[in-house]
Amino acid sequence: MLAQWFHGFRRTINLACSIGGTFALLSACSSDVVYDSGKTPPGQVYENCQQYLRQFDLDYRPVADRSTGACRIRDAVQVSRIGQAKLSRPAIMTCALAVQLSEFETVVLQPAAKRTLGSPITTIHHYGTYACRNARSKSRLSQHAYANAIDIGIFETASGIKTSVSRHWDEAGSKGEFLKTVGQGACTLFHGVLGPDSDRNHQDHFHFDMGPYTYCQLRPIDPRRP
Repeated sequence: MLAQWFHGFRRTINLACSIGGTFALLSACSSDVVYDSGKTPPGQVYENCQQYLRQFDLDYRPVADRSTGACRIRDAVQVSRIGQAKLSRPAIMTCALAVQLSEFETVVLQPAAKRTLGSPITTIHHYGTYACRNARSKSRLSQHAYANAIDIGIFETASGIKTSVSRHWDEAGSKGEFLKTVGQGACTLFHGVLGPDSDRNHQDHFHFDMGPYTYCQLRPIDPRRP
């Protein structure tokens, strides 16, 4: 079923940015660096997406379309749980992003947690999805302006162990391995993936989005392939 929606090869890129500015903890992501031009409007990746979303294990409710200036939310849902993991607070996101987060939780996140941490992830601590603003240092809107991106900072297991992007990314042990695996797997599912190796604005979180551009800071490793 996933193959029907999967968007093929994600270009492998090692981001080397040095964008200045102070990162506020609850702000949305910053640079949204462009490497491939795309043809799909932000968030509009699937036809009849909300009907398709019913096949996935999520707690969600539909959200009415709305606009604030150039920022707009279309075909969106408010999600509070994805598979085994609840979100630290409910998040409004495009249906397309919700679909990929569900796939991510099933095929990347939980297998990585079981293998490296020995316990499933039960809480995903995120820093936000929607923020009506431009991408930092850019003249165009961020994918957060469409609720088409999520920033994730901490993964918490059923046993209460927290793995933090800011604290454990460079760790040589199981937590560091878990984060690397999660980032690499995310590159096979999301259109955009940023993290600590991208720039100073992503030192403490992953940025995942479903925008019209393809970029990835890590070598994509699809855990569904042998």
